[in-house]
Amino acid sequence: MFKSKLILLALFLTNLAWATGITFTFSNFVITRDADKMYYEYDVMAQADAAGTKIGDNQVYINYNTLGFGINVAANGKVTVEKGTLLENSGPPYYNIVNVTDNTDSRFSVGVEFIYGDYPEYGNDLPTEPTQLLHIKMEIADSNQTAGLSFEQPLMVGQQYQSDNTTKYDPVIASDTNDGQLDDTPSAIEQNGQVVPDKFYLYNNYPNPFNPATTLKFDLPQNVQNVKLVIYDVLGRQVAILYSGSLTAGRYSYTWDGRNQAGNLMPSGVYFASFKADQYSKTIKMMLVK
Repeated sequence: MFKSKLILLALFLTNLAWATGITFTFSNFVITRDADKMYYEYDVMAQADAAGTKIGDNQVYINYNTLGFGINVAANGKVTVEKGTLLENSGPPYYNIVNVTDNTDSRFSVGVEFIYGDYPEYGNDLPTEPTQLLHIKMEIADSNQTAGLSFEQPLMVGQQYQSDNTTKYDPVIASDTNDGQLDDTPSAIEQNGQVVPDKFYLYNNYPNPFNPATTLKFDLPQNVQNVKLVIYDVLGRQVAILYSGSLTAGRYSYTWDGRNQAGNLMPSGVYFASFKADQYSKTIKMMLVK
């Protein structure tokens, strides 16, 4: 009996030692417009704290500011959720979003189902860098408010499974927050049929993470002689020049196809887009995933 207890204890400690955690974060915030409506779009990212696991069923709980979005956003049709790159695959789907429901007046939950739990090898790898799990779009009720986003971590603990839909990720870290303004984009006027923004601005690229291409957009409130939009790698080496030269006032959009200046495809990893115009400069981080 004593020996059996020791064996069970050893197995328990071994499982603890090999437990793999999962971390959830928010990323890629952007405000979009459709006719007379505004939306706050963002990604829920997930990452493992050790390599070698595949993601299975999971449940995400998100709190939000009701002054900015209203109450019961799921029941009122004010939120839509799409699968991120972590849940996509070629051929028939392996993952489904099975529910988007109000948990309270100021919180909704998203349930993700891995269909082939009996075949865990079919699951998608959960990388150790933040990767898009969900893309969420919430209709803005009051653009003078802030987002007030946070995860309800206690409810998420014990709800995150590896692809056998039995083994749980442990620990579950979901402490990230976002309280961004719900109208932080520059305003613009139309002059002689052309959109003229009111300030310099580089938007976050979209999509991000991306494969094979991503779009970068920036605003110029005036004519500028020296505009540069350049891609760098994590070592600070120049990868590609998307634009260099003069531009008139307006809103511009350029696409990076993941290639360097010689036309060669770059490997997966983190890259930076650096934008300079007059005295304005801004750099954003991008993730190329293959």
